[in-house]
Amino acid sequence: MSLASLYVTAPDKDTARKIARGLLEQKLAACVNILDNVESLYWWDGKIEESAEVVLIIKCLMRKVHFVIPAIRELHPYEVPCISAMPVLKANVDFIKWVEDVTDPQEA
Repeated sequence: MSLASLYVTAPDKDTARKIARGLLEQKLAACVNILDNVESLYWWDGKIEESAEVVLIIKCLMRKVHFVIPAIRELHPYEVPCISAMPVLKANVDFIKWVEDVTDPQEA
């Protein structure tokens, strides 16, 4: 079974925790890392903006990504949230099994 890691930015730690808990409670993710104090520079409304953000790294099954993205959008306050999914090409076999067990216990 293949895994994915999603990279998501959020405006603050409370929002990041809300997204993380929502995904974990729905068994859409096995783990979410929250990295605070990230400086972001980006184009918005025709000009370069700078802001402090929080990064979430979400670990899930690749086949659940199409459920994870809408769940994040529902919990996210941004008009255009950064949500990108990347396949995990290699991983510790025990880690893969743990993600499967946590997010798909009936199939493990």
